[in-house]
Amino acid sequence: MKEITGEELKKIQVEILDDVVMFCQRHELRYFLAYGTLLGAVRHNGYIPWDDDIDIHMPRPDYEKFIELYNKEQDCNRVVSPEIDKRYRTAFAKVYRKGTVVREFHFKPDVFGVYIDIFPLDGLKDRKQAQRCGEIRRYMHVKNSVFTSGMSLLRKLRLAVTKTILLPFSINTLQRRIKSIATECNYNECEYVYSSYSRLAAKEQFPREMFDNYRMVVFEGKEYRAPQDYDLYLHTLYGDYMKLPPEDKRVSTHNSQAYHIE
Repeated sequence: MKEITGEELKKIQVEILDDVVMFCQRHELRYFLAYGTLLGAVRHNGYIPWDDDIDIHMPRPDYEKFIELYNKEQDCNRVVSPEIDKRYRTAFAKVYRKGTVVREFHFKPDVFGVYIDIFPLDGLKDRKQAQRCGEIRRYMHVKNSVFTSGMSLLRKLRLAVTKTILLPFSINTLQRRIKSIATECNYNECEYVYSSYSRLAAKEQFPREMFDNYRMVVFEGKEYRAPQDYDLYLHTLYGDYMKLPPEDKRVSTHNSQAYHIE
């Protein structure tokens, strides 16, 4: 296998994003830049300098249609989700580049290559619903985590205890449970929506009207959709989001390496 450099990784991710955007335009599906990708677009007109991934949101009706149709029309890139591949260990969908593989050193091996993340937005019934989704997402994170040499003894002990408690619950069981809770309220009938597959779902709640329209923002030299009130979105997640973090915090939270399959 041939190692993929950081700059090449970003190039492939942007190509995947462009392919997803063209597909969404063709099928009139809604999408929005999300999380650090949107923050990077607004604050840096591209990637946050110390970041290396791309995230987007899709309202649940568009998300489900995307998963149903994308692989029927695309070849170079593929979408993977719990509905498509039972070996997949994550709650939300990813679109990945065929012919590549990613090794994430903090997590058990999964079935994807260089990818972008797609997070559904679901209708919010009440705060308890969001809290339950966030809890299950954290359980999945623990089950997928592996012990690493850099962990403190206390952290290893906590991880081991939690993994033992979660032994009766398979990843597939947790995937089904979180989707069942996330979709209790119809997206189009709710005043508020939330990022149901986030570990911080209880925090990530927004007025649905925020996603009824969009504004264009620049990311890596091209324009993409953002929620029409992206200021409220970013402030909810990051507070004073235009202020740079301290220099010692300007590091990637990802620990992985990508390769071309030769």
